[in-house]
Amino acid sequence: MMSLLEEMKGIYSKKGGKVKPFEKFEGELKEGYRFEYEKKLCEIDVAMFGLISGDLNPVHFDEDFASKTRFGGRVVHGMLTTSLVSAAVARLPGTVVLLEQSFRYTSPVRIGDVVRVEGVVSGVEKNRYTIDVKCYTGDKVVAEGVVKVLIW
Repeated sequence: MMSLLEEMKGIYSKKGGKVKPFEKFEGELKEGYRFEYEKKLCEIDVAMFGLISGDLNPVHFDEDFASKTRFGGRVVHGMLTTSLVSAAVARLPGTVVLLEQSFRYTSPVRIGDVVRVEGVVSGVEKNRYTIDVKCYTGDKVVAEGVVKVLIW
């Protein structure tokens, strides 16, 4: 019998989503450790995120409405964009638990944009790590902030 996860992966892929394999980054975690992760955010990502979170704001779903806003069209949820930070830090060596996060959103992300997360470990205290992160579309920073993780 197919698991729900496998069934949803199939539906997601058929609707244009790309399932990335879960692969851990390599190296020794210490101050200065750098990592990158990227993903294209498509229509199915926005639809599923809206349904899962309950954020059905028309700025994400209604082109006519969104075209009259300062964005000039539909935009991806900010928290969907920064959820890629969670996907990135989960790939760090060890067992990773996200403890805290703080983000500032600086520019809208459009459906179809590739978002690249870049992270740098900026502090280490025992098995707690502070990581400075930036999310980009192309060369433009769309979100930036700090996450704290516990790793063992």
